Amino acid sequence: MKELDGLRRELDRWEADGRAANFWWRDDDAEAPDAPVMRMLDLSARTGAPVFIAVVPARAVDALSEPMIDCPTAVPFQHGYAHRDHSPADVKGKWELGLHRGRDEILDELRTGWARMQELFGPRFQPMLGPPWNRIDAGLYPDLPEIGFEILSTFAPRPAPEPVPGLRQINGHCDIISWKRDRSFIGAEKTSNRLVEHLQARRAGLVEDEPTGLLTHVWINDEPAWHAIEAVIETVNAHPAGRWLDRAGLEACS
Repeated sequence: MKELDGLRRELDRWEADGRAANFWWRDDDAEAPDAPVMRMLDLSARTGAPVFIAVVPARAVDALSEPMIDCPTAVPFQHGYAHRDHSPADVKGKWELGLHRGRDEILDELRTGWARMQELFGPRFQPMLGPPWNRIDAGLYPDLPEIGFEILSTFAPRPAPEPVPGLRQINGHCDIISWKRDRSFIGAEKTSNRLVEHLQARRAGLVEDEPTGLLTHVWINDEPAWHAIEAVIETVNAHPAGRWLDRAGLEACS
């Protein structure tokens, strides 16, 4: 795909520097083994690119368990609790994990969600939290390791590898959906450009050196979006400097 030429050139620069560019693929909002989820699992298994799937525990059906466990490249993790907005009318953006309501209520929900994830996925459940809408009050960070979370994943370059003791942060960086434009696909070239922007910033030491995160929401994919995801995966797979991280690889990141 010609639109990904910029990504190939940037990977060439990583190779010339003798460095490996690690990537990870995160998909949000899984609830059931519907057609998009099954297509994603097939794509992940076929290409060998692990997919970290943010599951909404309060909405997840029992039938989601088997296909996720059967897919060796699928890594389920927790997507908040119910993906429900609790923010007051005067607050910008949607928040499930904002301290606009009681801390105990939020933490009780996260613990209930944790138990549901363990029920569904057992040891395949990665102790990582992806807050709905990528928003969480920093005042909740110290409570997350006590529940069992080891990794927090939001969006944009992370400010620090470890926001509080016992909790690492590994974010997404390229969301392929334009949420302000009717949830439309941004296009393959812009997807490439956003990945390149983060890779360039990493290479120059302008941001924390964390894995470059491709963020998808396959439940709203159109065919061009599917084609672009596969093309990005294949481009990284084919390049000597490219590497998709699996669960062990992500957990090993500092």
